[in-house]
Amino acid sequence: MSIAFLPLGDVDPAQVRALLVNTSWKRDWSEQLAESYFAWRYGARSNGDTLVAFDRGRCVGILDSFLRPYWIGGRRERVRETCDWFCLPEYRSLGVGLHLMRRMMAKPEPIVVIGGTDQTQNLLPRLKWAQLPDVGNFFLGVSARTVAGLFAQRHWPAGVSVARVVPDIRLMRRLPHVSPPSDDSEVRARVLGEAEPMPDLAPYAVAPALERASLDWLAGAPAVLGQFVLLSFFCDGAPVGLSISRMRELPGFGHAAQVVHLQAARTDLIEWMAAATVRHLIGEGAGAIACRSSCPATAAALSALGFWRRAPSPAYWWPAVKLPPSGLLHLTTLQADDALQFN
Repeated sequence: MSIAFLPLGDVDPAQVRALLVNTSWKRDWSEQLAESYFAWRYGARSNGDTLVAFDRGRCVGILDSFLRPYWIGGRRERVRETCDWFCLPEYRSLGVGLHLMRRMMAKPEPIVVIGGTDQTQNLLPRLKWAQLPDVGNFFLGVSARTVAGLFAQRHWPAGVSVARVVPDIRLMRRLPHVSPPSDDSEVRARVLGEAEPMPDLAPYAVAPALERASLDWLAGAPAVLGQFVLLSFFCDGAPVGLSISRMRELPGFGHAAQVVHLQAARTDLIEWMAAATVRHLIGEGAGAIACRSSCPATAAALSALGFWRRAPSPAYWWPAVKLPPSGLLHLTTLQADDALQFN
């Protein structure tokens, strides 16, 4: 058996799409929806790098990655974020997935992974990846029906019909009040594709540098991912932060939201920005809100707003011999991990 490892541009994309949609993602999508999502996810971006494994003309494995600029110790460097790491079960014993990752590890950029499957979390330490501090996961229940729907979809599919009869009871009466940092503070709801200056980023040892290309890519996302919400924050007329969230419908259960990126010029602004973002999402009908954060200031702000702490996600770094400097980490879920999953 001879396995070929090739870049995505050298193979038939229909085979790769079928492997992802039908086997890895397990989506019961129409051909049109599968094509539109795959075209956006893999074709519309300008910063991706994908390896696929073929056995005698059959696509049997894939490993995708995004290349993004990061601030590391005050210097701007490119970092690789891997995702969609999958191979058919019958090829795992042959080490196909391992070969895909080793080829990605041989590339010059450092790699960061947040979370991942149990197999990913078991394998990366064996490959001598370094483990970074865990990334916190937070959840705010607003509507009893939405929370019941999320639980049933993830943990009790047979009980979805039961969850639909849960009353739409408000689980929280009001959010704690957080005063804006100044009298001339402003929050603006924006369209992702609108041009505006990027705010500076609070000082972190490691943090992604948000680029216009990322916002433009999200602006073109297919409807299956829901609606993206961009809030820009200003003090004295100057941009000081932004948050990017995703709102999606849960048929019969209302709407669920995720805060997928929060960027502030100073850490003392985060409490105000988090509160304003959550208040906006609830005003738009969110019955539950999730957020992932490695920033202690963001974690504290979410806890003060009533978010529950869930089990954290491990984070890994390659190469282990060239670790980032110690200090605050700002690891986000904007592109290359399960922040943009469908359920």
